[in-house]
Amino acid sequence: MKKKSGLAIGLMSGTSTDGIDAALIAVDLQNPRPTTLISSLFRPYLGSERQLLLDATQPDCSALHVKRADMALGEWLADAVNQLLAEAHVNARDIRVIGSHGHTVAHYPDQHISWQIGNPHVLAQRTGIGVISDFRQRDLLLGGQGAPLVPLYDYVMFHSSGETRVLLNLGGIANLTVLTAGNSCDAVTAWDAGPANMILDGLVMIATQGQSLMDEGGRQMAQGTVHKGLLERWQQHPFFFKPIPKSTGREEFGMEYVQRLWQDGITLGLSLSDLLATAGELIAQAISRSLTQVTAAPVALIAGGGGTHNAALMEKISRALPLLRPWEPTGAYGVPEDAKEAMAFAYYGWLSLNGVPIHLPHVTGASHTAIMGSYTPGIEAEVDGRYDGL
Repeated sequence: MKKKSGLAIGLMSGTSTDGIDAALIAVDLQNPRPTTLISSLFRPYLGSERQLLLDATQPDCSALHVKRADMALGEWLADAVNQLLAEAHVNARDIRVIGSHGHTVAHYPDQHISWQIGNPHVLAQRTGIGVISDFRQRDLLLGGQGAPLVPLYDYVMFHSSGETRVLLNLGGIANLTVLTAGNSCDAVTAWDAGPANMILDGLVMIATQGQSLMDEGGRQMAQGTVHKGLLERWQQHPFFFKPIPKSTGREEFGMEYVQRLWQDGITLGLSLSDLLATAGELIAQAISRSLTQVTAAPVALIAGGGGTHNAALMEKISRALPLLRPWEPTGAYGVPEDAKEAMAFAYYGWLSLNGVPIHLPHVTGASHTAIMGSYTPGIEAEVDGRYDGL
């Protein structure tokens, strides 16, 4: 049955592999801005948990290891949901659906493969709530990239009749959505611009031998100097020359790639600060250069994701783009920076149950729209053990 209002939960484990974002939202499809955040939380990964997930992304990882990671992540996602419900004083029976993106362990769109783990059966069993998961596969089968998927939510929550807005998400990967002033969602353009936190965090982890996971606030980046020759070399990566639509992940910019960046720095005698400054400039220029393929006009920049907490990176990006005004966080529009993607997948879980497509084929490259995701029932579908009709 189609419902127009109620409660939903969204879950996201991004390519930064730092933890789980969980969001409890109220959905009202009759409202022009149909989602309102009720509560959210971040469930960080322990070192051993993070390593389990990172190992699962390796091409030579065994099927058994990936399955263990899938089942374990299902438990961690359920823990996050149950904690979220407890903190919000909401009963699981009041939640219509969980939209769970899961964690991407492989993304090869040219082979119609994008694999997200985080077992939905475990999640439904431990929470009692029905789960929509595996959001990307149908788009891939229709010839799309399976990504990016958040642009529809960007349009619904942030479009404007008076100005062109660019939504920037800085997670492991930098994603861009362009909302041209006054246009419908059919005019939305979106793509992955290149790596973001994935390479910055990786450089810090190598330099500190795992003792630090990130450059807190971008303080080390701010102290460094960009090596122009190295930047120009890094900018020759084939991904930066691919046409839109395009998407990427750890397959191209994971730890093997970061190790090469680190070795480049060692060869040139660069400090960690200089490497971070150069990598930050790479990120900013990749965003800027790809945006110029779509528009050269001044834009309003609205940013979310963990990278927004890196002041040095945001300064580089601001300098590289033609902005109407200083950049704003998504939180200024009622969508907290660290909860946006979780809120989006809560909304998408709701739409999928209502039979509404959540992808934009002209963005992903799919041939046409389709209902996305797979449904795993919760307690509302439990039976009393009898097989009726037998």
